[in-house]
Formats: sequence, structure tokens, C-alpha cells
Amino acid sequence: MKKQEYDEATSLLERYYADIERNLEKPKRYNKSVESRVEVLMTHLLKNKSVVAALFTSLIKKIVSPEQDVRLARTEFEGGYSGRSLDTHVTAPFFKRHFPTYANKESSFLTLATRESIKWTLTDGQELKIRNDELKQAFLHILDDVETRRNAAKEYLLCLIHLLLLRSKDEAKIFDDFLVTQESASAVGIYQIVTMLREHFALPYSSRLPVIALQTAYQMLLPSVARYAGKHLEALKSHTSSDRKSFGDIEIFDEQGKPFEVVEVKHNIPLDRYIIADIVKKAHSTVIQRYYALTTHEPNFTDAAEEIYVQDFVLKIKQQSGLEVIPNGIIPSLKYYLRFIENYEHFLLNYAQNLVADAQISTEITAAHLQEWQKISTKFQGMQP
Repeated sequence: MKKQEYDEATSLLERYYADIERNLEKPKRYNKSVESRVEVLMTHLLKNKSVVAALFTSLIKKIVSPEQDVRLARTEFEGGYSGRSLDTHVTAPFFKRHFPTYANKESSFLTLATRESIKWTLTDGQELKIRNDELKQAFLHILDDVETRRNAAKEYLLCLIHLLLLRSKDEAKIFDDFLVTQESASAVGIYQIVTMLREHFALPYSSRLPVIALQTAYQMLLPSVARYAGKHLEALKSHTSSDRKSFGDIEIFDEQGKPFEVVEVKHNIPLDRYIIADIVKKAHSTVIQRYYALTTHEPNFTDAAEEIYVQDFVLKIKQQSGLEVIPNGIIPSLKYYLRFIENYEHFLLNYAQNLVADAQISTEITAAHLQEWQKISTKFQGMQP
């Protein structure tokens, strides 16, 4: 029976999506309270994907099973159901197909905001660990409305899909416009590039940026550096990627598909012996030859004494196991890598393209990151805005 419900829910969602997409340009009016509550969800979507996806699951459940009280999204509740199962089999795949930027890796019912054994009623739901109160109240009032007003679930669901589509379309235009400006990047030197990157890395919520910069450098190094002949650079993993064992942020594999070189990126975190010890654990029983521990923190180590200790530590690791651990700063490393890259304009364009590619599949890179990079590029290259 479950598979039948999953298939029915998936079919309905695809039909709703196709119909809304086909008529996206036509004016569409929803109940005023419906639209205002869904607008609240959209306002807080970036940091609350799981809350929106959990509600999305509740809405489709109410449509395919009108008798179900969807505020009871756990089987342990009397009269409850498994919201997590429906989310895993229907909502998560739907978001990955159509709204990958806002998709959860697994079920949205695993996050702190949704996983606790709390009924989503107007009273009990106040205990939910949803930090933003405006979002919490919108979430709870939507569910209350769904249980008290006929056909409310479908109206909320259609409105939500509609606004997600409009947002995705607006973001696609931002991405396209951004890349057009980046195609005119003028010649700069290594000093200018690393200064630009350092400024970009200093933005709020920027831990993904240094990873993308290093990945861009490796993309350009692999075809031209003899050490990497025959090697394969793994694509960056997103929050929606599979659970294949991860060795680090950037991974290079050899001809047999075994890990060869790995980079662990620490953002605003100084290096210390514990980070190195954790790397040794990750590399244990592997054929990894070189493991970089790179940080944006300046200075790179907690203090001078710790730097001396770490340097002695990595030497002992090399002598005992053959694993070469290289602790360093990201900026010095990028300076070194850029010396092997002939065309700096290509590096800048590839970095911009990688930013957009990442923004299309996750919320770690946002339009704000792209806009700031455009400002930085204009400042350092004399580009026209």
C-alpha cells in the first residue's frame, strides 16, 4: 500500500509542477492568508530547508490521504503516520529533480527542528526547535488551516510550488547575468587573484568558497602536472550527494579508483595537533599518499609552539607510515598552485562558473556571494558593472 501511495503522491506532484510551470507567466491569485504564510516560508527558506520540506510532505500527504491528521507525523502517535518515509520516497526526490538548491540530502525529518516527538498542533508545536518564531507560527498555522479547511492543503501546495518556481527562475537569471560579466575578466597577476580571493573568503557564511577556489585550481592543474597524470579529480560533494565515504573536501583518485591525494579545508579555524590526528585516522588503511590540511585562518596555527609541535608530528607520521601530511594556509597554497597555471583569466572564469554550479545544487553559495564576487572583480580588474 505504501508504494501505491508514494506513486500517487509523486504523480500528483509532477502534474502540479508541470501545470504551474506551463502557466508560470500568467497571473495567479491565491487566498491572501495562504500566500502570506507561504511568503514567510520563502523568506526563511535558505536556512530552513527542512522545515519547508517537512511541510511540503504534510501537504501532499493530506491530499492523498484526506482522513489523516498530518500534524501527527510520527507513527508513535495514536493515529499518526511516518512523515519521514513519505519525505524520503517522495518529497526529497522531487526536490532533487526540480529544486536541487533547496533539497535535503536525506529526509527533512532528521533535523533538530522536525525530529523530536512533538505534535505539530498550535499548542504542542510551540515546543518545536524552530529558531525563527515567525516561521514557526506560519508552519503551525498552515497545518492547523489544513486540518480545519477543506482543500486548503492543495492550495498551499500549489502556492508553494509556484513561488519556488518563480524563485528558481529569478536565480537562474542572476546566474546567467553573473557569468556574462565574468566572461570579460581582464588580465591580473597572482597577487591580485589571491587578494581578491582573500576578500571573498572573508564574507559571512563563506566556508564553501575556499573549497571551490582550490577545486578550481586542481581542475586546471591535473591536465598539466606530471604528478597527476592518469588521476581523477572527484566532483565536490553537496548536501544532496550520496553517503559514499568521504576522505576530505577535495579528493583525487588514482587509476584504480583509490584515493591518492586529499585536501581538508578549515575555514577560520587554526591548525593544531588534533586536526592532524583526525587526518591520520581518516587516512588509516588507505593508499593516500599526500593529505593537505589547509586553513583560511591567519596565522595558520593556534600559536608558534603548536606550529613547531605539528611540524614534528607530521615528520613522525611520514617516517612511520609514509603518509605525507602538509599543514598550510590556503592563501600560500593558492599562490603556489597559480604559478603552474598559465592563464589567470581562465582561472577567474572557472572559479565564477564553479560558484554558479554550486549555487544551483545547494544553499551554501548564494546570490549574495556572486554579487560580492562581481564587486570584487570590478574593483580589481576595472570591469564595467
